[in-house]
Amino acid sequence: MQRALDFDKTPALGVPLPFFLNVPLFALLAGLLATWAGPQAFASRWNGAALALTHLWTLGILGSAMLGALLQILAVACNVPVGAIRAVSGLTHVLLTTGTLLLAAGFLGWWPAAWISATVLLGLAFAVYLAAVSLALWQRRHQVYRGAREILVPVRGALIALACTVLIGLTLAWSLGLGWPLPDWIDTHVLWGLAGWGGLLLMGMSFQLLPIFQVTELYPKPLSRWLPLLIAGLMLAWTALDASAGMPRLMRETVELLLVGAYTLWAGVTLRLLWTRKRPTPETTTLFWYAGMFALLACAPLWIWMTHGPSPQAGRMLGVVLITGVLGSVVNGMLYKIVPFLLWKHAQDAVIVPDQDPGQARIYLKVLPKMATYIGERAARLQWGAHVAMMLCWTLAAAGWPPAGLLAGPLLIVSATGLAWNIGWALRRYRKALQAMAMLRDSHPELR
Repeated sequence: MQRALDFDKTPALGVPLPFFLNVPLFALLAGLLATWAGPQAFASRWNGAALALTHLWTLGILGSAMLGALLQILAVACNVPVGAIRAVSGLTHVLLTTGTLLLAAGFLGWWPAAWISATVLLGLAFAVYLAAVSLALWQRRHQVYRGAREILVPVRGALIALACTVLIGLTLAWSLGLGWPLPDWIDTHVLWGLAGWGGLLLMGMSFQLLPIFQVTELYPKPLSRWLPLLIAGLMLAWTALDASAGMPRLMRETVELLLVGAYTLWAGVTLRLLWTRKRPTPETTTLFWYAGMFALLACAPLWIWMTHGPSPQAGRMLGVVLITGVLGSVVNGMLYKIVPFLLWKHAQDAVIVPDQDPGQARIYLKVLPKMATYIGERAARLQWGAHVAMMLCWTLAAAGWPPAGLLAGPLLIVSATGLAWNIGWALRRYRKALQAMAMLRDSHPELR
């Protein structure tokens, strides 16, 4: 597996950054909605507030972050730059943002026109994105970096899962908008979205990012090579069994158990690698990874409770833990690495000019902030604490505890505000660095 990244392939800052800025924005919207709805939002997975919250999380928060991060990781880790990337990212971002807002509005007001509009916009957003990324993967299939296979296998699986998730979701939303009977595909939609698109993409990124940014050992080669394929096969088997009439329920539950076991294995190996990392003091990103992997381990007993209970609370808790605890934690933590790095990298790139000698470069570098200073560790850890408190509160609210339902929204607002403040502070540092370099050029003509 490749331990290095080719940062010269980094896309322009305007490509991933708008997607990352969506994360605190949609988290604030979800927090306001959860505050307004209160415990009612967690009483059933089928009420309008719960469905709106679910899609604000999965599309607005998680989807935005993962789509933006994938454009970055494909270029620098796999040598798969997406063609016309500015147009693709800009169009996808606008359509995704608008479509997600309309979809949430449709669930809140049970508004058919909003569902139809959201279906069109989200369908276009994902069609543009998936077509561009798929074309890049095909065109660059012979130029990918050696050692990038462990990333590309789960990434390809995640993209296929995303396509399945989107097709099912668009069919469901279109049926709602036209008043048609809903197909019995909701569980399949959830499985392919969370275990397929979200789970496989995070797994693929962990194979590359943890050894580099967390200074861990490499994942065992058999695990990184075969586990994504096993998960994809299990999902196909589950879908086939779910669609087949008259098949014993035990067969589907056995496949579910194997799928839970596969992700539990990944979580256990990831925790071991994090625990034995070469840096003794954990960073905030490390803490978010710990939170995400412990949440993933908690999904196993929740699945057993849901399957053999059975209990409606168990199903709601499992969904909340997967979305806010597993995916939400890891996505949040990755932003504390990706955003400061991108700002530092683009500030560094602004230093280099033709025929510049090392002495002139050192003058510039004195005014540029180090990567670790873009977001303070203390501020990041405070936001991590707010996120963990929010995650636990949302889980208790899904379990049916009314006080947690009252606190869930405000805690998400606190966490989202902290994330927005930290990202905003990093952007201010970046802007000041560019201004300082401009002042240097004005006061030192030889640097021009």
